[in-house]
Amino acid sequence: MSSLWSLIPRSALPLAIAGIGLALIVGLVKPRRAISILGSIVLSLLFAPIIGALIAALPFWLYLLLMVSSFLSLLRVGISVLIGREATNHLVGALATDVVHLCLRMVCFPFRVLGRILVR
Repeated sequence: MSSLWSLIPRSALPLAIAGIGLALIVGLVKPRRAISILGSIVLSLLFAPIIGALIAALPFWLYLLLMVSSFLSLLRVGISVLIGREATNHLVGALATDVVHLCLRMVCFPFRVLGRILVR
């Protein structure tokens, strides 16, 4: 959830901070959670130039891998909102198992082809 704060425009951050304060006053958010949200906002503002320079220095393939992983993490957050945390964890575990299975099949594919050629 903390990665969603990076999607808020900088001009809307004071409104978000005021909203967190209002939610804290009303009792919708616990103090520890409000402090962690405010801390993540402040840290994202402080480290944004450093992270921007690091991302600009990345090669294209690593940048592409970073974008895919960012998309997948945002997709996981969205699915977690829709179906819940435990179901999302189960879904991610099943997908990770399928990815490992696919990698193993790709590694073994040349041997299977060679075996079929030799058997004929």
